[in-house]
Amino acid sequence: MQPAPMPANEQDRLNTLYSYQILDTLPEKDFDDITILASEICQTPIASISIIDADRQWLKSKVGMLSQETPREITFCGHAINKADEILLVPNSEEDERFRDNPLVTGEPHVIFYAGVPLKAEDGNVLGTLCVIDTKPRQLNESQLKSLKALANQVVTQFELRKKNKELALSRFSLEEINEQLEKFAQVVAHDLKSPCNNIIGLSEILLHNSNNQLSEENLEVIKYMGDSAVQLKQLIDDILKYSRTLNFSQAVSDFTFEELMLELRRMVQLPKQFELISKGTESRIFAPKVPLLQILLNLTTNAIRYNDKADGLVSISFFEDTGKYHFSVADNGRGMAEDELERIFEPAYTTLTGTDRFNTLGHGIGLVTVKRLVNKLGGDILISSKVGEGTTFHFTIAK
Repeated sequence: MQPAPMPANEQDRLNTLYSYQILDTLPEKDFDDITILASEICQTPIASISIIDADRQWLKSKVGMLSQETPREITFCGHAINKADEILLVPNSEEDERFRDNPLVTGEPHVIFYAGVPLKAEDGNVLGTLCVIDTKPRQLNESQLKSLKALANQVVTQFELRKKNKELALSRFSLEEINEQLEKFAQVVAHDLKSPCNNIIGLSEILLHNSNNQLSEENLEVIKYMGDSAVQLKQLIDDILKYSRTLNFSQAVSDFTFEELMLELRRMVQLPKQFELISKGTESRIFAPKVPLLQILLNLTTNAIRYNDKADGLVSISFFEDTGKYHFSVADNGRGMAEDELERIFEPAYTTLTGTDRFNTLGHGIGLVTVKRLVNKLGGDILISSKVGEGTTFHFTIAK
């Protein structure tokens, strides 16, 4: 018996093998099906997917064999892995000096005929073989050899898929953990920043109400400005926190109607007196992530109210669908915007465009940045049309 020589790249080969995490895994139907097909096509009683470890041969799948592993030095597959692009064929091991006194030939399972196709990984290293075995001398025809090679390619493809799925799962787990830590950090920072803001607001109100005309008009104006700035900073912190949450929102799909969506939105919107919110849409069901969609509509509706300069305000929301998208529009009869403003509407620096709202609060534009990010993450686009003095319409889509 002649033990197979070690490949020149043995350590590199083992590193590749271990990266697949194949060894000592449970049986899997996909691999068992391939082994059965190999046995049927080649008309052999024995077939296996054999993995060559440092000192053993371990069988990922087998037909017609009892043992799960074999010492490497007596294996036929140990010879096969030395030539990555060739099938090792042993028509009659009893006439082959490499194997005739091999215990696998003289004893169970009596390997007389052997054909092994190397399982070559993407980097060129060989992991093992797909082999077929018979207890009598024989040959394989060209069609059988071609089929055996195709099945071996499928084994490697399955290995690659499982490896990539594990890497993806690990990457997703790491990202989820990072996002969770970032959200906790953002909440702590927001809380720590909002506390002094609340103190400034409270102290400003106390100074304004208890001044007893002892402060000049200029000083009173400074105190009022300080309080208003603290209110705006607090709102900015809240919106930054909301924006950070859009980086890691759930895309779990819900089933609902447009009417049900509008009922939830109406409960969330604070509609001023003499304002009307109307909605019109088809009665078909919507299958989409509900929470981010509601956040988009709430943000656009709130903006339509805040930046409306009319005594009788109107906000109109419409919905329809086509073969690949859901379409939503949020329109108002407010102040509108000039053409050059529309080009920068979704930039964070939008505060310089909008000015103060109907409640005399300065905008900062993060809400619209959030809206655009959410729409894009839902596979859609957002467009805006507006006319100064007449109103603005946002039209956005999300993927089905």
